[in-house]
Amino acid sequence: MIRYVLLLIFVGPWTIFLASLVILSRLITFSPRPGQILARFWNKGILWVTGVKVDIHGLEHVDKNGQYIIVSNHTSAFDIPVIMWGYPYSMVMLSKKALKYIPLFGWAMWTSGSIFVDRKNHSSALSTMNQTVEKLKKSKSSICIFPEGTRSLDGKVRSFKKGAFMLSLNSGIPILPAIIEGAFEAKSKHANKIKSGRISLTFYPPIDPQNYTIETRNNFLHDTRKLFLQKQEL
Repeated sequence: MIRYVLLLIFVGPWTIFLASLVILSRLITFSPRPGQILARFWNKGILWVTGVKVDIHGLEHVDKNGQYIIVSNHTSAFDIPVIMWGYPYSMVMLSKKALKYIPLFGWAMWTSGSIFVDRKNHSSALSTMNQTVEKLKKSKSSICIFPEGTRSLDGKVRSFKKGAFMLSLNSGIPILPAIIEGAFEAKSKHANKIKSGRISLTFYPPIDPQNYTIETRNNFLHDTRKLFLQKQEL
């Protein structure tokens, strides 16, 4: 509970400070990359104040000059800080549209290259995904997507949505599975306390979309989800 209160006290000033720097960096450099670097340190600050440490594994599977669609399980508010800090190269997030309009925080996300999707509007979401393909082709950034769509309430892997896999097929960018362990125990969705400790982030070998087609997209999804289920069963 003490760490939860400390986080609530810390997060406001920390967000205002870093978000302002992110926006200023975009105005000065016209590039989203400095903002992405600053965003990593915003997330590092969240981990630090809560006493959570991240053990990172599998970076040997990641080409620092490569581009990936990172898919990860989603059980906790810590998932985003863990991914943002644990992936050391250029990356943007696929986020719900409502976050875009939060003063400073949402503006900083936008200026650092985050892509927003309206989950309640299927045609709008489809259009956004098509635009995302074009944006990814022009940039060198990877994108992180939580294919479950929302946080799991029991820590178990939920069903995956097709968006990330269609994006991979349409762009030719490989899927990079990233499995998070320990975040649910640190803070589940409705918990009002934080348990400090260690969270593990493991990157697995990329999955080439050329091994699949639009017709076999469900196999693409199921083969990727199988990795998460196998890890869950251990």
